[in-house]
Amino acid sequence: MDAKKNVLVIGGGTMGQGIALACALAGYGTTLSDLPSVLPRIRAGVERFLGDRVKRKKMTEAEMQAVAGSLRVEEGVEAAASADWVIEAIVEDLEPKKKLFAELEARKKPGAMLCSNTSSLSVTAMAAGLKDPASVIGLHFFNPATVMQLVEVVRTGWSSDATLERASQFVKSLGKVPVVVKDTPGFVVNRVARSFPLEALKIVTEGIATPQQVDRIMRLGAGFKMGPFELMDLVGIDINFAVSQSVFRGFFEEPRFRPMIMQQELVNAGRLGRKTGRGIYSYEQEGRK
Repeated sequence: MDAKKNVLVIGGGTMGQGIALACALAGYGTTLSDLPSVLPRIRAGVERFLGDRVKRKKMTEAEMQAVAGSLRVEEGVEAAASADWVIEAIVEDLEPKKKLFAELEARKKPGAMLCSNTSSLSVTAMAAGLKDPASVIGLHFFNPATVMQLVEVVRTGWSSDATLERASQFVKSLGKVPVVVKDTPGFVVNRVARSFPLEALKIVTEGIATPQQVDRIMRLGAGFKMGPFELMDLVGIDINFAVSQSVFRGFFEEPRFRPMIMQQELVNAGRLGRKTGRGIYSYEQEGRK
């Protein structure tokens, strides 16, 4: 890895913070961008993460200071002019992503790659209409991005083998495992995983079991580290619902991918999971369930 390389991550939510931290921990000069109103919350989250790693003796105080010094949190996308990799992690909605990529294409340095962390949307659709659509690929990280090793490298209709190899090497430089996938709704992981939350939601809404029972059964009986409802709270109910809708539409409303009304009700109530303190479960300020 060239230590002089720079990364810009746009969107300071759970995934954006995790991706930016993963890049900074790997030695990249990293900028995390979002709206001015949320920058204090993002900075507090970064400080909390790094402080926790020191407490758990996963890094020294000096290492923490080095990582903190290489990670800037700021508004705007001016850093695109010096970034070799630009990764968007904004709202899971196609139109805002397309608008952002059009702006980034006009600002980015020559040869820089524009990447989307979308969970299910068409990366090809995001690139369509740009002057250089071949500069856009998908890099789908998983939550928590600082821990999970897999990254889906999404091939669009314009992606060359050289571009995919370059992207795979970048992913490896973060200490992660790249897997090249086709640009289809949900790619591989989210397509396979759709049944995990949806079937669990069906079981609960039919009155067969409670969320606590389903989660405990999946941990004890199937060996999962987290049950489906615990996972939904971790990822975000709103994100899970958006992905469910996107995959459902992407497969022309195939019934097995149909979202559940319970997801919509939770989103309407603002019960989005750990990030709001309440989702399926309630959480203390320290994050304990």
